[in-house]
Amino acid sequence: MKLQVLSHAGLAVTHGDTQLLCDPWIVGSTYWRSWWNYPPVPRALVDSLRPTHIYLTHIHWDHFQGASLEKFARETPIIVPSGPYDRMKRDLGYLGFTNVIELGHGKKYSLAPDFSIVSYHFGLFLDSAVVIECDGVTIFNANDAKLMGMPLRQVLRRHPKIDFVLRSHSSANSRLCYEVMDGPGVVLDDQSSYLKSFAKFTQRTGARYAIPFASNHCFLHKEVFAFNRTITTPIDVRDHFAQNGIASPTVQIMTPGSTWSQQDGFQSDGEDFFENREERLAEYAAAKKEKLETFYEQEARAEIPLADVQKYFTAFSAALPRFVRRLYRKHPITLVLLAGERETIFEVSLHDGSVRQLESYDGVANPIQIHTSALIMAHCIAYDLFSHLPISKRVKYRVMRRTKRYVQMLNMLFNLYEYDMLPLRRNFSGRSVGSWITRWRELLLYGRIAFDLAIRRRLDPLRYI
Repeated sequence: MKLQVLSHAGLAVTHGDTQLLCDPWIVGSTYWRSWWNYPPVPRALVDSLRPTHIYLTHIHWDHFQGASLEKFARETPIIVPSGPYDRMKRDLGYLGFTNVIELGHGKKYSLAPDFSIVSYHFGLFLDSAVVIECDGVTIFNANDAKLMGMPLRQVLRRHPKIDFVLRSHSSANSRLCYEVMDGPGVVLDDQSSYLKSFAKFTQRTGARYAIPFASNHCFLHKEVFAFNRTITTPIDVRDHFAQNGIASPTVQIMTPGSTWSQQDGFQSDGEDFFENREERLAEYAAAKKEKLETFYEQEARAEIPLADVQKYFTAFSAALPRFVRRLYRKHPITLVLLAGERETIFEVSLHDGSVRQLESYDGVANPIQIHTSALIMAHCIAYDLFSHLPISKRVKYRVMRRTKRYVQMLNMLFNLYEYDMLPLRRNFSGRSVGSWITRWRELLLYGRIAFDLAIRRRLDPLRYI
């Protein structure tokens, strides 16, 4: 059996003639030229892959990337978590894949003799981890799924001897995208929290080796390049373990192409990309300059008609519960959409779904602003991609301290809408109810978190791991 890291969150496990790929984003960029694999994926590695099966943990583009998937035969079995909604299966159908297998929470799927996977679902918006059991070796690919509490204990009871645990170790959320106009000193994120969470989670699993995973990307688009300084690297993880005297599990840095096998142990290279990061990032951006410039030109030409924005928000507002619409009655959202030097400004009322175009805006009259590219906004409203927007970092939320919560709530509502949880009646479908019944441990966890919030008025996620 051979384990090989392919990319940011890409993993290959090969045993005999069977090869499983997990989340193979292996070519190009994602999130509107924002995210790029770091270190880059060698072309020879991409060409060497011959998957017999593919597992996709969730629908975010750094895990479910069309250009990468299209490199493989359309009849390749692709396994996805079977949650309350079926968008992953539908989108794979649009790409032409004909053998999509939905795997329920806690269900086992055999790929070959002595080679199987078990899918574990977690999160309000469908995410999953996968446990791979192959030739006597157990790999817990937690990826972006932040299992904790009873759901984590379920995994550890069923798989008491874990050899490798792979998990994300840096931020992919929208916290750093906020600009609080009347609170410039407000702390938006705590990077150390990701190191602490990675350490506690991996220790909890009892694994032999911990691999910093699913956070190995960089930002090359000119609007987001500065965010590279906010990324927690695998070397940061290793240093955190050393500084805090954490001897087990052993942190193993694996860059694209790195392998482990029972015969040869670890074969790894590429740490120079982290040790000389600024130099390597500059070289990477220079190498991708032509592609980036082409995309900048495409963005500069983009236009977004009022009618398109109106059509989307009419439908979106209609899907919201009445009490939610009332919360936004006096809190319209101002969209500031850029195309080169041009700004197009819309004011959206979620209360009644109306949209009007503005000539100007300011922080006093428009205390809830969303700034992004006109091209990105056009894609979001045409293809239901708002759940990808915060992850991309290609957005800025300019708010007041008193209005920040309305944007945070709006992002939650976008997710609910795109994950088929709005209108609320969709949550009572047989598929949705059946999915949550199998995840009853998670529902109890949410109840405990809600109780702690009500009593303690604060939340420390580490205490649930």
